[in-house]
Amino acid sequence: MVVNDIARTIKLRLKSSAPRRPPRVLLMGAPGSGKTTLGNLIAKKFGLVYIDALNLLHGEIASKTDTGEATEELLKEGEPVPDDTMLKLVQSRLNKTDSQTNGWVLEGFPKTEGQMNMLKELKQTPSLIVVLQIDDDIVYERHEYKKSDPVTGKVYNLKGLSELLEEEVLARLVSREEDRYEMVKGKLKAWKELLPKLEEEFKERRLLLNADKTCLLYTSPSPRDRQKSRMPSSACKKKKKKK
Repeated sequence: MVVNDIARTIKLRLKSSAPRRPPRVLLMGAPGSGKTTLGNLIAKKFGLVYIDALNLLHGEIASKTDTGEATEELLKEGEPVPDDTMLKLVQSRLNKTDSQTNGWVLEGFPKTEGQMNMLKELKQTPSLIVVLQIDDDIVYERHEYKKSDPVTGKVYNLKGLSELLEEEVLARLVSREEDRYEMVKGKLKAWKELLPKLEEEFKERRLLLNADKTCLLYTSPSPRDRQKSRMPSSACKKKKKKK
């Protein structure tokens, strides 16, 4: 299975890290590269704490905090959240006892050069930076077929997988604002601008992985449902490039 192969590779890299400490894995990649699904699987495999910066924001919004109210409109419009806001949320989560004791997998931060510099200032140097590589056309294709379940919060990529869902679930799926072409285009541009800086900063800890696997984008668990759905083998076929 793809995830087991990835896990073995990451395990070897983490073993070579020094000094010894709980693993800290930074998961990076273009929008739609499968970071959320892979992050949860890797966290479960190694007993790490999975931290999604966007979910931290959603938690603030759901709790109707001052931070949540200030950022809700920004997220709806696809506008960037201030770096300082993201730093406070991420720092608070990284400093919790479970993160310090077990180690963590962090997704969604940093997204800008400013955030990258802030991460350095936290003195929470990652043991490993996993960078998911994916072609632009696949990024757009995955977002085109993405649908969200408003009841559970799960996100599905429906290409070739719609027959696996119950009719009741399939009927209530909706498109998300963040999956619109222009939104994805902006996120992809920002990622490409950050990537060279990220590679230069963390080149000795970097691990490149091919994200062109449909099994890495089967479902994205919601904050209310962390149970990972079992992925059928038919969902893990590597996409063939057109000649």
